[in-house]
Amino acid sequence: MSDIMIAVDLGNFSETLIRTGIELANKMDASVTLFSVVELGIGIGLPEGGPVVVDDIPARIREVEERLEAYKQLYSGNNNISIVVGTGNPKNETLEQAHNGNFTMLVVGTHGRTGLDHMLLGSNAEYIIRHSRIPVLVVPYNQQEH
Repeated sequence: MSDIMIAVDLGNFSETLIRTGIELANKMDASVTLFSVVELGIGIGLPEGGPVVVDDIPARIREVEERLEAYKQLYSGNNNISIVVGTGNPKNETLEQAHNGNFTMLVVGTHGRTGLDHMLLGSNAEYIIRHSRIPVLVVPYNQQEH
């Protein structure tokens, strides 16, 4: 059996990304790990959460675990879903978890930012695609024709 890691930032697109990854896992008879990162330093732990200060890390990890658990409950018929929360830089932690785990595929989302937004915010998905040693399925945020 293969294992699929679904990396989410818990933004508005996470439900679609998780659903896509779980549908793929069901077709492949694969187990799933829902993975998210609490970003440390000047980063943001959750999309609207604000900067993570040292005292907030354990509470923020619990909050992320609870949100991932809520997504897991949406697919309660699938007993092969686990949850992992990392801390640090999202793209580095995602790759480290994907490479050190028993995963055969990584599922990530991309917002499809271009121009100044892409330059300022960067692209975790692009970095992950370039550096991953396992196949990566990228689910586009904007699924409308443009």
